[in-house]
Amino acid sequence: MQPETQVELTSQENGIYRIRFSSEQGVQILSEEVCRQLGQLLKVIAKQPPRILVFEATGRTFLAGAELRELAALDRRAARRYSRRGQKLFRKIAELPCLTVAAIHAACAGGGCELSLACDFRFLSDTARIGLPEVTLGIIPGWGGAARAVRVLGPVAARRLILSGELLPAAEALQIGVADAIFPDAEFEASVNARLQRLLRCAPGAIAVAKRFLAEGHHLDLTDLLVDESRLFARCYSSPEPPEGIAAFLEKREAVWPVDKKRPKDEGDESPTEAESQKS
Repeated sequence: MQPETQVELTSQENGIYRIRFSSEQGVQILSEEVCRQLGQLLKVIAKQPPRILVFEATGRTFLAGAELRELAALDRRAARRYSRRGQKLFRKIAELPCLTVAAIHAACAGGGCELSLACDFRFLSDTARIGLPEVTLGIIPGWGGAARAVRVLGPVAARRLILSGELLPAAEALQIGVADAIFPDAEFEASVNARLQRLLRCAPGAIAVAKRFLAEGHHLDLTDLLVDESRLFARCYSSPEPPEGIAAFLEKREAVWPVDKKRPKDEGDESPTEAESQKS
């Protein structure tokens, strides 16, 4: 039996992959079956990541959240398993080495918001709303949304998002950092595409290294963070991207990044010793 919400990889061109959610009713739901299918797509994409992965949808919503009938059937033990499965799924998104973008054209609630928080960027239509309404159902976000709201947005914005249970207008979402940019609804698709073209100017290997630094840095103190920064900076030079990027800048042209060539690797990483760190 086909799920009401369809999730499919709709295009693979110019370094940009698009995963689209759709339904006949225009209200997309993240049922367990839809999540399973999304997980399969992400597994395939992770083997050969694109430059940018875009999540988009059609209809009256971007994503309206989890299937309420599935939530109602949970007991305490099942709820923990349900939460961990969702966290594992969205962690796959967060750990992709490529840029990830949630293109949110309409209401984005609950699990949909949690998915977007796992992305690097959230672009909203000026008519879209976004939020975590779980507290109005007697629960809290359980697919990583509560944790990522604190980590990505900070405690003040996380409090606004989680404790109010409201779907925030796009302008307020931008103000507190939930949205990275908002575009006029009538120009949303064109504006998102223009922003994606700007992001394609970034070196894919450098993006992968930078994402690793950002993901790992939260638990480090400043001294360790500086050591990690130096190590990952040096790693960039295990790829041909720095010579190309610098040459392109000096020659006033667009950089041509190598496709599926050597990316920065861990090989040859030399973390400074404690003494070296103190000297620097």
